Amino acid sequence: MQQINSYIYDNSVLVQYDVDPEIMQRNRVVYTNTLQIYKGIDNILKIKVQNADQKPVNITGFNLTFNMVEDYVFANATTVLSTNVTIVNANAGLGSVTISSLNMVQLTAEQYNYNVKINNGTANIAAYVDDNYGAAGQIMVSSAAYPVAEPVALDLGTINDSTDSAIYDFGNI
Repeated sequence: MQQINSYIYDNSVLVQYDVDPEIMQRNRVVYTNTLQIYKGIDNILKIKVQNADQKPVNITGFNLTFNMVEDYVFANATTVLSTNVTIVNANAGLGSVTISSLNMVQLTAEQYNYNVKINNGTANIAAYVDDNYGAAGQIMVSSAAYPVAEPVALDLGTINDSTDSAIYDFGNI
């Protein structure tokens, strides 16, 4: 008997909200994981907002926006997807974003940048994805795992029904 293992991993985005100059940084985020999302399904991303000491930030009353930006353009970059973050637990700094399969249809490239913008009620503040004040992370879009469209069923008929319905020219191979 063959066994297929399937795993559910959180697609988490760790962002830093760094507005308190008195917090001494003890731990450094060395790199940011590249996010992987798939066409053909709804993708759920978890957002964790922490301070420079990697402690959760209370985001009560904050509005967070998740953006996907064309990665090959540095000047006048175009936002290809923008959605509000749903606050899951404000005291723990947790939120989530659902990128629906319908939103994924418009994404034609395989790689984008993402960012999270935080509005604390008085100003829009960048959320950093690493300790070098990098506000953009990378996100990969794949259509290899799930079909985007249902397969087309061809009615080719039968060979001996005295019509040419069973003959279909698929071109040269």
